[in-house]
Amino acid sequence: MFNPEQLLGQLMGDAMSGQLGGRKRKRSKSGLGALLGGSGGISTATKAKVGLGLLGVAYAAYQHYSQQGGSAAPAPQPVMGQAPPPAPATASAMPPPPPPAANPSPARVEEAMHLLRAMITAAHADGLIDGDEHEAILGRARQAGMDADSLRALDAEIRAPLTLEQLTVRTPAGQRAETYAAALIAITADTAEERAFLDRMAAQLELDAATRADIHAQLGLPASP
Repeated sequence: MFNPEQLLGQLMGDAMSGQLGGRKRKRSKSGLGALLGGSGGISTATKAKVGLGLLGVAYAAYQHYSQQGGSAAPAPQPVMGQAPPPAPATASAMPPPPPPAANPSPARVEEAMHLLRAMITAAHADGLIDGDEHEAILGRARQAGMDADSLRALDAEIRAPLTLEQLTVRTPAGQRAETYAAALIAITADTAEERAFLDRMAAQLELDAATRADIHAQLGLPASP
Protein backbone atom coordinates (compact mmCIF):
# COMPACT_ATOMS: atom_id res chain seq x y z
CA MET A 1 0.00 0.00 0.00
CA PHE A 2 1.28 3.47 -0.94
CA ASN A 3 2.57 5.44 2.04
CA PRO A 4 2.71 9.14 1.10
CA GLU A 5 4.27 10.04 4.45
CA GLN A 6 7.19 7.70 3.72
CA LEU A 7 7.73 9.33 0.34
CA LEU A 8 7.50 12.79 1.91
CA GLY A 9 10.11 11.90 4.53
CA GLN A 10 12.45 10.40 1.92
CA LEU A 11 12.26 13.48 -0.29
CA MET A 12 12.86 15.72 2.71
CA GLY A 13 15.97 13.68 3.50
CA ASP A 14 17.11 13.97 -0.12
CA ALA A 15 16.55 17.73 -0.07
CA MET A 16 18.50 18.17 3.16
CA SER A 17 21.44 16.24 1.69
CA GLY A 18 21.38 18.26 -1.54
CA GLN A 19 19.84 15.62 -3.79
CA LEU A 20 16.68 17.50 -4.78
CA GLY A 21 16.54 20.52 -7.03
CA GLY A 22 18.24 21.81 -10.15
CA ARG A 23 21.68 22.09 -8.50
CA LYS A 24 23.57 19.85 -6.10
CA ARG A 25 24.07 21.60 -2.77
CA LYS A 26 24.71 20.62 0.83
CA ARG A 27 22.89 22.17 3.75
CA SER A 28 22.82 21.85 7.51
CA LYS A 29 20.37 19.47 9.15
CA SER A 30 20.71 20.99 12.59
CA GLY A 31 17.89 23.50 12.35
CA LEU A 32 15.39 21.00 11.00
CA GLY A 33 16.43 18.35 13.48
CA ALA A 34 15.93 20.73 16.38
CA LEU A 35 12.57 21.87 15.11
CA LEU A 36 11.30 18.33 14.69
CA GLY A 37 12.15 17.35 18.24
CA GLY A 38 15.92 17.04 18.40
CA SER A 39 18.32 18.44 20.93
CA GLY A 40 17.29 22.01 20.23
CA GLY A 41 14.25 21.66 22.45
CA ILE A 42 11.87 23.68 20.29
CA SER A 43 8.59 24.09 22.15
CA THR A 44 5.31 22.49 21.15
CA ALA A 45 3.83 25.97 20.84
CA THR A 46 6.50 26.97 18.32
CA LYS A 47 6.00 23.79 16.32
CA ALA A 48 2.28 24.46 16.23
CA LYS A 49 2.87 28.03 15.10
CA VAL A 50 5.19 26.94 12.31
CA GLY A 51 2.78 24.18 11.36
CA LEU A 52 5.10 21.23 10.77
CA GLY A 53 2.81 18.48 12.00
CA LEU A 54 2.89 16.02 9.09
CA LEU A 55 6.34 17.17 7.96
CA GLY A 56 7.60 16.35 11.45
CA VAL A 57 6.03 12.89 11.48
CA ALA A 58 7.38 12.05 8.03
CA TYR A 59 10.92 13.29 8.68
CA ALA A 60 11.14 11.71 12.13
CA ALA A 61 10.21 8.34 10.63
CA TYR A 62 12.75 8.82 7.82
CA GLN A 63 15.54 9.62 10.30
CA HIS A 64 14.61 6.70 12.54
CA TYR A 65 14.73 4.10 9.78
CA SER A 66 17.82 5.63 8.18
CA GLN A 67 19.66 5.30 11.49
CA GLN A 68 18.43 1.74 11.91
CA GLY A 69 19.87 0.87 8.52
CA GLY A 70 23.27 2.40 9.30
CA SER A 71 26.18 0.38 10.58
CA ALA A 72 27.12 0.79 14.21
CA ALA A 73 30.45 2.35 15.10
CA PRO A 74 32.94 0.00 16.78
CA ALA A 75 32.93 0.13 20.57
CA PRO A 76 35.96 1.87 22.14
CA GLN A 77 38.47 -0.43 23.79
CA PRO A 78 38.82 -0.13 27.60
CA VAL A 79 42.07 1.15 29.08
CA MET A 80 43.97 -1.37 31.19
CA GLY A 81 42.59 -1.40 34.74
CA GLN A 82 39.42 0.46 33.85
CA ALA A 83 35.92 -0.92 33.57
CA PRO A 84 34.76 -1.29 29.98
CA PRO A 85 32.63 1.61 28.73
CA PRO A 86 28.90 1.06 28.33
CA ALA A 87 27.86 -0.35 24.99
CA PRO A 88 26.61 2.23 22.51
CA ALA A 89 22.88 2.44 21.96
CA THR A 90 21.66 0.08 19.28
CA ALA A 91 18.95 0.67 16.74
CA SER A 92 16.58 -1.46 18.81
CA ALA A 93 17.10 0.89 21.77
CA MET A 94 16.19 3.97 19.77
CA PRO A 95 12.84 5.54 20.57
CA PRO A 96 10.29 4.68 17.91
CA PRO A 97 9.20 7.41 15.51
CA PRO A 98 5.64 8.66 15.57
CA PRO A 99 3.58 5.76 14.18
CA PRO A 100 2.24 6.31 10.66
CA ALA A 101 -1.41 5.67 10.10
CA ALA A 102 -1.96 2.06 8.99
CA ASN A 103 -4.73 3.17 6.64
CA PRO A 104 -4.29 6.92 6.24
CA SER A 105 -7.47 8.85 5.68
CA PRO A 106 -8.05 10.47 2.28
CA ALA A 107 -7.50 13.86 3.93
CA ARG A 108 -4.09 12.78 5.33
CA VAL A 109 -3.04 11.34 1.96
CA GLU A 110 -4.04 14.57 0.23
CA GLU A 111 -2.13 16.65 2.80
CA ALA A 112 1.04 14.62 2.20
CA MET A 113 0.60 14.85 -1.57
CA HIS A 114 0.07 18.61 -1.32
CA LEU A 115 3.36 18.99 0.57
CA LEU A 116 5.10 16.81 -2.02
CA ARG A 117 3.76 19.08 -4.76
CA ALA A 118 5.05 22.10 -2.84
CA MET A 119 8.54 20.57 -2.75
CA ILE A 120 8.44 19.72 -6.47
CA THR A 121 7.21 23.20 -7.42
CA ALA A 122 9.94 24.80 -5.29
CA ALA A 123 12.64 22.54 -6.75
CA HIS A 124 11.76 23.97 -10.17
CA ALA A 125 12.12 27.56 -8.90
CA ASP A 126 15.45 28.23 -10.64
CA GLY A 127 15.68 25.39 -13.13
CA LEU A 128 14.30 22.06 -14.15
CA ILE A 129 14.85 18.92 -12.12
CA ASP A 130 17.33 16.91 -14.18
CA GLY A 131 16.83 13.36 -15.42
CA ASP A 132 18.73 11.68 -12.60
CA GLU A 133 16.79 13.59 -9.94
CA HIS A 134 13.54 12.85 -11.75
CA GLU A 135 14.26 9.12 -11.69
CA ALA A 136 15.39 9.29 -8.07
CA ILE A 137 12.03 10.78 -7.04
CA LEU A 138 10.15 8.07 -8.95
CA GLY A 139 12.37 5.44 -7.33
CA ARG A 140 11.51 6.80 -3.90
CA ALA A 141 7.82 6.65 -4.83
CA ARG A 142 8.16 3.00 -5.85
CA GLN A 143 9.83 2.23 -2.51
CA ALA A 144 6.86 3.86 -0.78
CA GLY A 145 4.48 1.52 -2.62
CA MET A 146 3.02 3.91 -5.19
CA ASP A 147 0.98 2.05 -7.81
CA ALA A 148 1.52 2.33 -11.56
CA ASP A 149 -1.29 4.83 -12.18
CA SER A 150 -0.08 7.09 -9.37
CA LEU A 151 3.52 6.80 -10.60
CA ARG A 152 2.41 8.02 -14.02
CA ALA A 153 0.60 10.93 -12.40
CA LEU A 154 3.67 11.80 -10.30
CA ASP A 155 5.88 11.56 -13.39
CA ALA A 156 3.59 14.04 -15.15
CA GLU A 157 3.70 16.39 -12.16
CA ILE A 158 7.51 16.36 -12.11
CA ARG A 159 7.60 17.12 -15.83
CA ALA A 160 4.97 19.87 -15.54
CA PRO A 161 4.67 20.89 -11.88
CA LEU A 162 1.97 23.13 -10.50
CA THR A 163 2.69 26.81 -10.87
CA LEU A 164 3.12 28.74 -7.66
CA GLU A 165 -0.30 30.30 -8.18
CA GLN A 166 -1.93 26.89 -8.71
CA LEU A 167 -0.23 25.54 -5.58
CA THR A 168 -1.12 28.41 -3.27
CA VAL A 169 -4.76 28.61 -4.33
CA ARG A 170 -5.10 24.92 -3.39
CA THR A 171 -3.49 25.40 0.03
CA PRO A 172 -5.94 25.19 2.96
CA ALA A 173 -5.62 28.01 5.48
CA GLY A 174 -4.41 25.61 8.16
CA GLN A 175 -1.54 24.33 5.98
CA ARG A 176 -0.06 27.60 4.77
CA ALA A 177 2.96 27.67 7.07
CA GLU A 178 3.60 23.95 6.54
CA THR A 179 3.43 24.41 2.76
CA TYR A 180 5.93 27.27 2.91
CA ALA A 181 8.23 25.18 5.13
CA ALA A 182 8.08 22.25 2.68
CA ALA A 183 9.12 24.56 -0.17
CA LEU A 184 11.90 26.07 1.95
CA ILE A 185 13.24 22.60 2.78
CA ALA A 186 13.36 21.73 -0.94
CA ILE A 187 15.62 24.66 -1.85
CA THR A 188 18.38 26.73 -0.25
CA ALA A 189 17.17 30.22 -1.23
CA ASP A 190 20.69 31.12 -2.37
CA THR A 191 19.72 32.50 -5.79
CA ALA A 192 17.68 35.53 -6.80
CA GLU A 193 15.12 33.24 -8.46
CA GLU A 194 14.62 31.16 -5.33
CA ARG A 195 14.36 34.19 -3.07
CA ALA A 196 11.81 35.79 -5.39
CA PHE A 197 9.87 32.51 -5.45
CA LEU A 198 9.70 32.43 -1.64
CA ASP A 199 8.72 36.10 -1.46
CA ARG A 200 5.84 35.51 -3.86
CA MET A 201 4.82 32.33 -2.07
CA ALA A 202 4.73 34.05 1.32
CA ALA A 203 2.65 36.89 -0.11
CA GLN A 204 0.17 34.55 -1.77
CA LEU A 205 -0.12 32.42 1.38
CA GLU A 206 -0.62 35.61 3.43
CA LEU A 207 2.18 34.75 5.86
CA ASP A 208 3.20 37.72 7.96
CA ALA A 209 6.85 38.67 8.35
CA ALA A 210 7.09 37.32 11.90
CA THR A 211 5.74 33.87 11.01
CA ARG A 212 7.98 33.69 7.96
CA ALA A 213 11.05 34.72 9.95
CA ASP A 214 10.19 32.12 12.58
CA ILE A 215 10.02 29.36 9.97
CA HIS A 216 13.42 30.36 8.54
CA ALA A 217 14.98 30.60 11.99
CA GLN A 218 13.70 27.25 13.19
CA LEU A 219 14.94 25.57 10.00
CA GLY A 220 18.38 27.09 10.63
CA LEU A 221 18.16 29.42 7.64
CA PRO A 222 18.62 33.19 7.46
CA ALA A 223 15.50 35.30 7.11
CA SER A 224 14.71 36.53 3.64
CA PRO A 225 15.93 40.12 3.12
